Amino acid sequence: MNIISIKYFIRRHWPVPVVFFVVVHLLYFKTRQAGFVTDFTGLQQRLDGAPLRDFLHSFGFPAMHQVTNFFLFIFYKIFGTGAWGWYGVYTLLHIANGFLGYILAKKIFEKEGLKATIVFRHHTVCVPALMAAGLFLVLPYNAEPVVWRVCFNFLFCTFTMLSSLLFLVKYLERGKKSSLVYSLLFFIVALFTFELALALPLMSAVFIWWWKEDKIKWEKILIIPGIHLLFVAFYFFLNKTMLGAWVGHYGADVHFNFDVRQIASNGLKYFFKNLLYWREWPHGDKESFLRFLDTSVAAYAFLSAGFVVIFYFILFYKKIKPSGRTAIFAWLLFFLALSPLLNLYVVWVLHGENDRYGYFASLFFYIGLVGLLQYFNKKIKYSIYGLLFLASVFYLNQINIYWKNSADIVRRLLATFQWEDCSEIYVLAFPDNYRGIPMFKDFSKKDLALKSALEYLAGKKTKGRFYQIAQFNMIGPDDGFIVEGRPGGVVNMQFNDWGHWWWRNGIGTGSYETEWYVFKTISKGCEIKIKKAAPDAVFIYSDGGRWKETPQRFFNISRFSDK
Repeated sequence: MNIISIKYFIRRHWPVPVVFFVVVHLLYFKTRQAGFVTDFTGLQQRLDGAPLRDFLHSFGFPAMHQVTNFFLFIFYKIFGTGAWGWYGVYTLLHIANGFLGYILAKKIFEKEGLKATIVFRHHTVCVPALMAAGLFLVLPYNAEPVVWRVCFNFLFCTFTMLSSLLFLVKYLERGKKSSLVYSLLFFIVALFTFELALALPLMSAVFIWWWKEDKIKWEKILIIPGIHLLFVAFYFFLNKTMLGAWVGHYGADVHFNFDVRQIASNGLKYFFKNLLYWREWPHGDKESFLRFLDTSVAAYAFLSAGFVVIFYFILFYKKIKPSGRTAIFAWLLFFLALSPLLNLYVVWVLHGENDRYGYFASLFFYIGLVGLLQYFNKKIKYSIYGLLFLASVFYLNQINIYWKNSADIVRRLLATFQWEDCSEIYVLAFPDNYRGIPMFKDFSKKDLALKSALEYLAGKKTKGRFYQIAQFNMIGPDDGFIVEGRPGGVVNMQFNDWGHWWWRNGIGTGSYETEWYVFKTISKGCEIKIKKAAPDAVFIYSDGGRWKETPQRFFNISRFSDK
């Protein structure tokens, strides 16, 4: 596709990306300062002082993410931690993905004869495609990859995979070899962006079967899956050669876990997450529903029904109404798009965490849902569109407020930290997350979250050792503690409201003991006893967006000596 054809293409469809641009920025503008948390400081540490050529080894990250790391290096060198550049790139990619999704959905709906259109200034807009892509853009569970600055891989992999599928469709329509070449090139780029691209060969095979045109001989079409398989084989060979394992990132034990029940259950969870917004339900209802989806009855019933529908789809394709065919086709693509991720744990307790896994697939969910709604009359389907948009916008705005509040608190805590010269800093309690949105989540098991954030985000190099005793989940911007000294050098900390629990190393924690201190959970709080500490040790905890210091006398610090 040359520059002239790209300009013509955009000019032909310009109302759609303009609407998407306005909608995305209206909803996401409040998050422009957010997303520089947790894994972002790990990224900064890997990039610090590294030459560009190290992107070939993903700057030490154990995965074949060369494309991702190339762009992250460029962004970091240009933007640093300046929020506007990152915000602009990530929202632009989200808008672009929505637009590509619109074009792909338009082709799917038009092929099935579902051509409901409106005309705007001599430009024809496909309404079902606009609805599907619009719902994808405002889905609350797509906020994580748009806001969190380490999620470029999800955004760009989606962009390259959609581009590959669109060029494949163009090849199937017209038979131009250049379109097939572009499709394969985008697939290669996607492979070295993120493992999610491993879903593309299966998705392409379904597209080829469904889109078959008489202009192209079957022998030529069957070559395409073969080429895909060759690229995938080479990809795994490079993994083994460069990383020492057939697959990197979470490792072969995780990615090659083919527990059928778990995979089926997780597929159901993603499907109903988009359909019913279960992440927003009361905890008890949500837990009961997801436990049911985890049962063998639900998993195998879903698999059985799925196979029946697919066989019926293949054998009686022409007898199925266009709305039904579109829904089955798109939802099959939805589950295939999730296939590399369905053996990963589905986080459900709070908000935000791991929502990014469903980003690419969610587009096909809404293409299927909108396709199914074409069976109904205008009054019913437009009422459902309206309800879905209102629900999504409401929940997305809520999650984006969580991102904003968490970012404001992180910035204030980093800005007001003043103990850089102390030899020991005991952080009695500080936030792991804000309603699930990451803040100082620490998987290092080395108490590095706060120290790294101070160095890389606030430019404050600390001399002393950090002891991150406990973390907690914030539910409001003013969450804090009532702290009292007790006999025997014990400090009692009580949350000032309900709804919190204790975290450590990125997960919930209970009572534990180390060489330096004892941490004991109690109702609505904890008790902490320091075993030994340096004379200049400080004991701090977060209270809302500020630090408070606990007096040394609470811990009988005068009797401690240098270690």
